[in-house]
Amino acid sequence: MTHFTICYSARGTGVLRTERLLADEQAAIAQVKRRLGASRTFQEARVYEDGELRFKVSSDASGAPPAAGGPSWVS
Repeated sequence: MTHFTICYSARGTGVLRTERLLADEQAAIAQVKRRLGASRTFQEARVYEDGELRFKVSSDASGAPPAAGGPSWVS
């Protein structure tokens, strides 16, 4: 289990919500996709592990999170 910090925002805004999650990487990705898919406000999420950006996820214009493509990984 890893501690993740998830920062949600709308396009062109600063962080609107921050959540902390203790989970494995796949569970963190699933949480972000669920939140983006259900939200009318949040359109982007940045996921940090130990203060380091791990990946970014953006929903499309209709608000749907990426399906098969998954998150954009940051190396």
